[in-house]
Amino acid sequence: MGTDTTIAIDVQKDDGRQSTCLSFRNITYQVKGSDGKSKQLLQDISGSFRSGRLAGILGPSGAGKSSLLNILSAFKTKNISGEVLVNGKLIKRQKYRREVTYTSQDVSMLGNITVVECLDFAAELKLPKSVSGMVKSKTVNDIVKLLGLQKCANNHVETISGGEKKRLSIGLELISNPKILFFDEPTSGLDIIAAMQVIAHLKELALSGRCVVCVIHQPSSSILQMFDDLMILSEGQCIYRGPLDELVATFKAGGFECPNYYNRADFALEVASLKHEGNLMSLIKKAKENPQSGAKGASESSEESDSLLVSTSSDDTESADVTDRQYPVSQWRQFLTLTKRTTLCTMRDMQLMKMRILAHLFVGLLIGVVFWDVGNDGSKVLSNASCLFFFLIFVFFANSMPLVMTFPLETAVFIRERMNNWYSLTAYFFSKLVADFPFLILGPTLFLASAYYMTAQPMELERMVMLWGICILTAWIAQLSGLLAGSSLPLELSVFCVPCSVIPMLIFCGFFVRFREMFDFLIPFTYIGYFRYSFEGAMQAVYGFDRANIPCEKFCYFGKVSKFMESFDMAENNFTMDVTGLLVWIFVLHVALFASLAIRLKRNQ
Repeated sequence: MGTDTTIAIDVQKDDGRQSTCLSFRNITYQVKGSDGKSKQLLQDISGSFRSGRLAGILGPSGAGKSSLLNILSAFKTKNISGEVLVNGKLIKRQKYRREVTYTSQDVSMLGNITVVECLDFAAELKLPKSVSGMVKSKTVNDIVKLLGLQKCANNHVETISGGEKKRLSIGLELISNPKILFFDEPTSGLDIIAAMQVIAHLKELALSGRCVVCVIHQPSSSILQMFDDLMILSEGQCIYRGPLDELVATFKAGGFECPNYYNRADFALEVASLKHEGNLMSLIKKAKENPQSGAKGASESSEESDSLLVSTSSDDTESADVTDRQYPVSQWRQFLTLTKRTTLCTMRDMQLMKMRILAHLFVGLLIGVVFWDVGNDGSKVLSNASCLFFFLIFVFFANSMPLVMTFPLETAVFIRERMNNWYSLTAYFFSKLVADFPFLILGPTLFLASAYYMTAQPMELERMVMLWGICILTAWIAQLSGLLAGSSLPLELSVFCVPCSVIPMLIFCGFFVRFREMFDFLIPFTYIGYFRYSFEGAMQAVYGFDRANIPCEKFCYFGKVSKFMESFDMAENNFTMDVTGLLVWIFVLHVALFASLAIRLKRNQ
């Protein structure tokens, strides 16, 4: 089913104060199950939410609460029909996304920056360049005070409590002063005191003139009392929508009588779970009566589209106006801010930093001791080939596996921030690559500083630079492989898949099995694997370009360099082709990583 939902926002004057009313009508949402059959998650849901009132959506698991929230926040845009509007004023999806924020149940945040730094970076990304630094700083300080985060303001995010993290997640979205805020189970995982604090802050936001809607799961009586309006869902249908005070009377009229002193939320969930006898259809019918409607002609002016938000009125189309662009700051400024944040997080992760540096130094010394002075002895050229091979193996795994472990969390942060319109995929993609590049250079450099000299490789600047370049390119491929696995696979699967994916590359690199010894139909695969180019490039750097014969005390079978290269089926002076092959792989992995992140975003729509 195509998408024919339209969304609109209209800010009206209400007793001298601006108010926002978001209404929706006949929302229906279907998905295809694993068996290929369509499953209806929402059916003809209607209602409205107004600023100044805290609204809650209740229902048992599978009732469609989160699906409705995703649709109203414009996160979900596919397989939806219905209308979401306020008095019929249509605006574009990108403009609507600037007016709305959505905070999911599990909010992923970067743990190595402080609470204030987290808010500062959000301010840099979400507030226009025209806003001065002083105003941004005041905005951050006001949010810290509003949400009671003064005590943990300078603590790293990873050290603060669950309730403080929930409040911080609210603060991050308050930076841009949105008109409508959606929260998916904001009290999940919190004790009763922390949960009451979070809901109390949401109530204050509603009273300040914002439209605040949240999915709430099994609230206590004290928490439920803070809500003004409720919507209760049962198996994808609405059985109640209206003020909290009218809930019991409405249910009683439908044959469901709530016992005295019984938690109204618990009773509503029991009714929605079909645990009480009564006329449920009468509740559904009553919930559909007299839905809030927009201005006349709103639905007629909408047209079928793959976007949740469309505008067919030329009066509301502000594409030429810079104030209507999707992001408040330019992509260049997004790139600079994200690069600064990523670099700070990486440098703050001292445990990982120390481990990476120490590992490169230790393994460099270990290989130097094991392969001591093999590079200048004609009788040990095969051992030196093994030494160069281990250079590349270590560089690959040392630069891929740490990212496999750490990038899934960053990907979750990226998806949340990108879906809330903080920045573009392009800005994030390039900032991640640039921020990680200095550490990509540092590791192999420290490793070769000791291993190259101890293994007695030729002390010629050109050969040093060539081998260093091959190690850097190999580390670059490793970094991209780790990022790709971390962005597209679950952690437990990516840890397994990255090492497994390297095995075919090693088999066809020419070290274990010579090319002439393979079946003819396998030869083309040798040109696909990047380790062929890495190993061949390393061998060219050390033994190519007319290197003189290696000293040998006795008779050495491979005393002549050309004969040694021939034994590996390697033609001399082929270094340029090897570098080109590695650069092609780097380009392909860049494209694959960008596509992987784009697919992850699309899956959330």
